[in-house]
Amino acid sequence: MKKKILSLLLLFIICLTATVSARPHNRYDRWEHPSYRHKDWHHAKYSSFSKFKWYDHRDRFSPSRYHMKEIYSRDWNSRFPGLRSYKWRDTRGEGFWYRGRRINDAVLFFNHANRMVGVGFVYNGSFIFIRDDHRAYSNHDSFFISWWRHR
Repeated sequence: MKKKILSLLLLFIICLTATVSARPHNRYDRWEHPSYRHKDWHHAKYSSFSKFKWYDHRDRFSPSRYHMKEIYSRDWNSRFPGLRSYKWRDTRGEGFWYRGRRINDAVLFFNHANRMVGVGFVYNGSFIFIRDDHRAYSNHDSFFISWWRHR
């Protein structure tokens, strides 16, 4: 009986250790790059959304439900260094809500491990960027608006 309890306790500790060690370390360091502190970024209202969960793997977004295409642009990558950007479209039209408006087109940002760390979209004429550190920023740079219209 003691062996069973000891084995169960040991298994529990191993499982707990594996879960803790799998958590990302210094996950917000990515936002320290000067590109994310540029003068054109202004604080915006943070709003959570149930459509996405931070750190969801990119594979979660199945082609039958969502259309995703990687963005290959030097200008885009210089504005979001260290992230992989994907143009996202909800093919069912459900989208997600931000401050009373349904958003069906967005850009999803993934880290090096293909985990979602940001969402960007156009709202009221500016680009909104919501990050996994529960901060949101807006940018009125014409680059975003012209890129959005031509994609």
